[in-house]
Amino acid sequence: MKIHIFYRHYNVKDTDNRNRPYWFSYQNCYKNLLSTIGASANNFRINIVYDGDEYNWIQDYKHHMMYKISAGNDMKSFFETCKIIKQDTNIQSEDLIYFLENDYMHVDNWLPKIIELFSSYQGLDYVSLYDHNDKYFLPMYENLVSKIITTSKHHWRTTPSTCGSFITTKQRFEEDFDILSTMEGDHNKWLWLNQNRSRFIFTPIPGLSTHCMEGLLSPTINWSKQ
Repeated sequence: MKIHIFYRHYNVKDTDNRNRPYWFSYQNCYKNLLSTIGASANNFRINIVYDGDEYNWIQDYKHHMMYKISAGNDMKSFFETCKIIKQDTNIQSEDLIYFLENDYMHVDNWLPKIIELFSSYQGLDYVSLYDHNDKYFLPMYENLVSKIITTSKHHWRTTPSTCGSFITTKQRFEEDFDILSTMEGDHNKWLWLNQNRSRFIFTPIPGLSTHCMEGLLSPTINWSKQ
């Protein structure tokens, strides 16, 4: 089983006004990805989907393939990534696909935990490595009920939705390609897939990654030291 990482990156100069942690940078996120994969050299491929025409620092780093697109915004770049994956002949039937945005940090040894999860439970739909902090304090989630499963090293829970970074099987990607490649809005997409196709998202407790947004980091982990 191999994980095909499709890392969506764009020329971020003068474009990001979101509330970031003091230690955040896009380059640090990519360096963190490489370092946390560690010795799992035979279990992953990194594909860069770069939205832009100019030279960017990410071109100097280790990856297997770079695709240059001109989408112009986050949602369109996601749709273009779906089309790229659809045509990728390197992805085998038993492999996993990891849609990954460029503002995530990971903990060490996340990759073998993902392989263990999908090896232990057949028929999983979608998995995010991000333990969404908003699920613990927003009033809309006060009565949230989750199914909990375990592997030998981690706990996993169902969650109603996630962002644009998630892992799925080749089979599920192909079955849901019509929705993944066209429906706008992350929350709406996940609710639709759950209500109409009984798809479920699992997230880890504690998180194996975090979206780098101040106040929304995966809890219990000192992300400044990752």
